[in-house]
Amino acid sequence: MTDVKRLPALVSLQHLSFQFANGETLLADVNLSIDQTPTGIVGRNGRGKSILAKLMAGVLLPSSGTLKKPAHVAYVPQAIAVQAGQTIADITATAAALAALERMARGDARVSDLALIDDRWDLAERLRQALDAAGLPTLSASTPADQLSGGQLARVALIGALLAAPQLLILDEPSNHLDAAGRDWLLHVLRDWRGGLVVVSHDRQLLNAMGRIIELSPLGIQAYGGNYDAYRQQRDTHQQAAIAAWEQARLARSRERRRLKKDHDDLQRHAARARKQAETANVDRFTKARWKSAAKEIVSTVRSAHHDHKNQLDAQVRQAYERVADETPTLLALPGSTVPNGRQVLVLEQAQLPWLDPLAPASYLTLNLTGPARVAVRGPNGCGKSTLLKLLAGHWRAVSGKCSVAVPSAYIDQHLALLDDRRSLVEQLNLLDTPLAEAELRTRLALLQLDALRVTQPVGQLSGGERLKAAMAVALWRETPAQLLLLDEPTNHLDLESVLAFEQALKGFTGALLAVSHDEAFLQAIEPTHHLTWRATGWQLERV
Repeated sequence: MTDVKRLPALVSLQHLSFQFANGETLLADVNLSIDQTPTGIVGRNGRGKSILAKLMAGVLLPSSGTLKKPAHVAYVPQAIAVQAGQTIADITATAAALAALERMARGDARVSDLALIDDRWDLAERLRQALDAAGLPTLSASTPADQLSGGQLARVALIGALLAAPQLLILDEPSNHLDAAGRDWLLHVLRDWRGGLVVVSHDRQLLNAMGRIIELSPLGIQAYGGNYDAYRQQRDTHQQAAIAAWEQARLARSRERRRLKKDHDDLQRHAARARKQAETANVDRFTKARWKSAAKEIVSTVRSAHHDHKNQLDAQVRQAYERVADETPTLLALPGSTVPNGRQVLVLEQAQLPWLDPLAPASYLTLNLTGPARVAVRGPNGCGKSTLLKLLAGHWRAVSGKCSVAVPSAYIDQHLALLDDRRSLVEQLNLLDTPLAEAELRTRLALLQLDALRVTQPVGQLSGGERLKAAMAVALWRETPAQLLLLDEPTNHLDLESVLAFEQALKGFTGALLAVSHDEAFLQAIEPTHHLTWRATGWQLERV
């Protein structure tokens, strides 16, 4: 664990544990302090990041241990629950105070209104200013919440938390539904925040604005000083040391095994010689039997000691390996997924995207892609990025104009609708007439860290990262493998390690791809050859 210089603690967890109702323990004996340093929480899905955030916010209670936190904590969850009839005022928890201010303005205030207002006489103005700054100028306190998009709802919920002026702000995946403009606003707001801050996130840009990273791993909770890049550097150093220690343990085991085998062989020869000498010795048969028995007992004792020593060596290797993080898997594409240079991939000629304003120039798109092009698609929420990919996937048809895709394609969205959650991965690949023999298929799946149990259970039971691997296998290992991947926010619900693994897998893909993502780091990692950018005057394709 990295030592981190701390300010006075805002939150203190001592010997804290959390169990589900079924007795499953998720967090055990956690000791952690959170101070004013902006802190990011990372780790694989299922490790307990969101549970830890809820515990610090007081939304959940620990099963054991103690937790000390400020009196005033604001918590914004991943999913904002909207109930019928709620407005932006309700989502921001300002409805009661705004109603009191209105009664004051009308001259029919109640006795309790002063307590509701609590010196927030400018609350209506501050809410208006916050909505404008968040890029939501057309919304107001009375706007029905069920009319908001996911990104708008995320911004409104954060505005409510900020207006509450808490001592500690806890955010769970705050950038998940935000476009580039929304993420810029979020970063600006959090950089200006002067209270305590804890952020659960897989957004590398956001995590780079933190001053401390806490990682939840099989080894427990570890704290790293600095931002995400510093954390990765420190973690990589630890990983290299862990791999070196594992290799050293394996070499030591090999040396000891050779020595033990030599000792065993020498002992066997000595025992055989002793038995032979006992047979030919001029002593009574009882003495001979005693000598033979003693030789056999020595062999048995030494063999037992050797067995225990081998088990100890195996345990040392296992313990060293447990400190090594999972290696990033590689996706092996079939030769049929390669797109040669010059091969026509798709053609759009004044294709009118459905569901968009027919009078807007950006509702029409002309595009010609050849060869293994990698296109990063950028634009604000609602501009038609997902509509474009669904059009290319054949899910929708162009209202007018031409849309032609000349190669097999696969559409992979954040919900992985490509998969049948009721069937296993092996079953789905066999239904798609995979050309891979059973043995080779299972070997490839094992390289993706999908073992025999996971590939034969319904894919709906797999984790987010495992389901994404399954979707890529279905796209690339079927009888007619995809030569064009249409990626629509594929990393939205993944943990960071799964995102990094997916990026690595895409490096081995030799076909064409179009990727829509609000994660700029992901778009850079796919090494785009082109940028397709939405502008109000029309779409623009630029070579990198």
